[in-house]
Amino acid sequence: MPWMMRMRDGYDDEDLTNGDKDQTDIRLSDNDSHKRSCASSEDSDSMRYHKRTCQEHQEDQSSLQQTHQRLPRKVRDSKGRVAAHDYEDAVQQLIKYVIGDFRSRLASDYAYPDRVTQVSWAKEAWKEACKYHETDMAFNNDIIQMITRCTSHLTSEIKAKVRPLVESIYGFESSTKESIKSRNHRLAQQLKQKFGLCYHNLGDVKKKVPRSGLFRTKLTQKAANLIWYRNKKDEGIVFAKYFTLFAIPAMALCYTAAECCIDEWVDGDRVDISFSGDEYQAVYDKHLANLNRFHLHTKDLGILDAICKEINVTG
Repeated sequence: MPWMMRMRDGYDDEDLTNGDKDQTDIRLSDNDSHKRSCASSEDSDSMRYHKRTCQEHQEDQSSLQQTHQRLPRKVRDSKGRVAAHDYEDAVQQLIKYVIGDFRSRLASDYAYPDRVTQVSWAKEAWKEACKYHETDMAFNNDIIQMITRCTSHLTSEIKAKVRPLVESIYGFESSTKESIKSRNHRLAQQLKQKFGLCYHNLGDVKKKVPRSGLFRTKLTQKAANLIWYRNKKDEGIVFAKYFTLFAIPAMALCYTAAECCIDEWVDGDRVDISFSGDEYQAVYDKHLANLNRFHLHTKDLGILDAICKEINVTG
């Protein structure tokens, strides 16, 4: 056929012989590659088996370590969310301590941590509780979730205690009179402008009297007394390690709750506003940054340290 003739014309016998030899070399090379591949595969399988065996051994060791810890025992079925009273007395003691430690850390470190940080703090608090009660008990996911829910519980509780302080200290009034409503509106605007609520004296713009007494408001001391120092069982006393100096983040949280309460009066009449992290975390961050900035600029004078120490000692 023509194409076969073209092939014969294009190659002599030596070329064909060399071609056969090349093909043989290729087959030999392929066989060698296959052998190496098989050997490599066997080595890889061996390594995976060894790794899997080591991992299983580690898991077994971890399981053995877990068996040394007593598991938390429930004494009743939970109705809805798991609660502390669903567990035996020993577990309830631990949970009570853990919640106090966790809440104190929220107040003194950062009030709106992300989920990973919340879980980490809850686990650390559990270890502290076991150490305090001289026991070694495991926790479970239900207990960790119960503890981390305290994040929103704490902020709601602080707002509830700060609200009547805001009304009495700053002078908001409920009334049907338009003049009183207008005054409430102006006062709210004044307090929100450039951290006005953080000053002891708002001054008088018309008389050119400047604001004074930054961070020396009655609010912080009264709020601290209600929330952390009301009695010897309160968190500011029991977990004094977090409040040796009253914590700057705790002060920021008080001011943030106060600002939420002030927002309720912006239209003249008080309207309930939720103190949620979605709405007020940014406000909290601003107050915290403002306090830290002031602390940095006046550190040599020790102004904020003196204020925090006074709050702690008086509390």
